[in-house]
Amino acid sequence: MVRVIDELAHRVEEQGISLAGVHNCAHLGILAPYLETITAQQLVGVILTTSEALVHPFGGRERMLGTNPIGIGVPAAPNPLVVDLATSVVSMGKVLDHLERGLDLEAGWAVDADGNPTTDPLAATVGALSPFGGPKGYALGLAIEALVATLTGTALGKAVGGTLDTNMPVSKGDLVLLIQPRILAGTDSFDQVSDYLSNVRSSQPRYATEPVRVPGDGTRHRRARFLEKGLDIDDALWDQLLDCSTTQIHSLRGTLHEEPYRRMRDPR
Repeated sequence: MVRVIDELAHRVEEQGISLAGVHNCAHLGILAPYLETITAQQLVGVILTTSEALVHPFGGRERMLGTNPIGIGVPAAPNPLVVDLATSVVSMGKVLDHLERGLDLEAGWAVDADGNPTTDPLAATVGALSPFGGPKGYALGLAIEALVATLTGTALGKAVGGTLDTNMPVSKGDLVLLIQPRILAGTDSFDQVSDYLSNVRSSQPRYATEPVRVPGDGTRHRRARFLEKGLDIDDALWDQLLDCSTTQIHSLRGTLHEEPYRRMRDPR
């Protein structure tokens, strides 16, 4: 994906808009880092991607849609606007994390195999995730599924595979759009957006102790905290990581002091 963005960034300087359809590419993970790379070049970026069918239609109970994330990045000062969201209420990774930790899901996240709302993460793994916002999230997810498949020649719905296992070929698709505002709008200034976002952040909060944020602020805050204090990783997951990369971990142990290494596993 980095190579795709680099190629598009080169072409967009001549044409104003550059679009790539990507196939045979594995799971992208979160989209925000790619969008940050794009906005750092003073470009606007939009990324659409699909996944295995994990989400039930509005009014349905069967897995028919992917989580189908959408990402939008717009340069601004001091920080860009970075929107990165799935069209499901949560990701399946969030469900699996709750399962590993023995935690209940929040109401509205998922349904079981019979289509009944469930807070049991195990039941959700054989059921389906719910679309965010009811019919609106469902409509957006369905549109992304159709748009990506049509423009990349990739699979739809239950035919999508390869991102949750290592056995099947990857059949999902990605769309990446870069825009150079200097060519399209006649200006490369993002002062108007910066001022607007500043006004949004300084608007009256509902609770005095919780200031208003714009998309991307929370991610940057958490990243700074994790870099300072480490990540709280579930013991079972940590053991799996050790099993998968014993050689690398032993090498890492030799280059880190004991305290930072301990904090990687348990920041408390």
